[in-house]
Amino acid sequence: MALIRLLQRKPDGAIVFREPSSDPIPTYAILSHTWGKEEVTLRDMEADADRSKTTSKAGWAKIQFCADQAAADGLQYFWVDTCCIDKKNAVELSGAINSMFWWYQNAARCYAYLSDVSTSEGARGERAWEKAFRTSRWFTRGWTLQELIAPREVDFFSAEGQRLGSKLSLAAGIQEVTGIPEKALRGDTLSSFSIRERRSWAERRTTTIGEDGAYCLIGIYGVAMVLNYGEGREHAFGRLEKKIHILYKDRLLRIDFEQYAVRFSLSSFPEAAQFVAREQELSKMYELL
Repeated sequence: MALIRLLQRKPDGAIVFREPSSDPIPTYAILSHTWGKEEVTLRDMEADADRSKTTSKAGWAKIQFCADQAAADGLQYFWVDTCCIDKKNAVELSGAINSMFWWYQNAARCYAYLSDVSTSEGARGERAWEKAFRTSRWFTRGWTLQELIAPREVDFFSAEGQRLGSKLSLAAGIQEVTGIPEKALRGDTLSSFSIRERRSWAERRTTTIGEDGAYCLIGIYGVAMVLNYGEGREHAFGRLEKKIHILYKDRLLRIDFEQYAVRFSLSSFPEAAQFVAREQELSKMYELL
């Protein structure tokens, strides 16, 4: 797992980096959002000594929101992908993407900031934001899939920073919008969902870069991949499928016969407890099946 670079909100409100180290990771909050045209980058945070240029960028509002909300929840550390990853460093970027699911899964709090959902029209009704919530761009992006699934808790916020609810309190509506079963939103292990079912959750989602369509599913399937931007979407998905095949074949967790829509598991048979794996027999069984 890659080391994580966190932001820290000081008691005086200043926001600084806590550089990656091998020390135990402190408790932290994490931000989930969709990227805009003017995001704050790692280079901005490092180069702008007085922060005047950085804080004037549109993307700063999300960082400030995350810092303030984390502080309100008793947390001084937080993570924002736009400025906590050195994207010019291929090794760091690859490590970060392969660790991303884990980072979201282990965050104490996850804040989903919906920049296209406003609560300023609340006079028309207490939940007038619901229509905008259901059509939010956040539900259409590839990377936000794992950001919805991985954390134990996800709190949704409007563009004004008003809390809309959690993924548990809004689970029924989220299922309708995304097609993701409520039991997945409520924390059922991903291994209880077939490979095909998990893939279906991403079918209506898009990524700016073609290869990211495959890379954003790394955590959903629990595999690791070396990133190769430029290989093309189809090739990236081909490599992902090979990784999935190897993982599920070698661990004997479950064989998904997607072509025939059939599930097979050794745990279905009482005799499996007495089964002793042998390479030759397993290979023949796999070939026949």
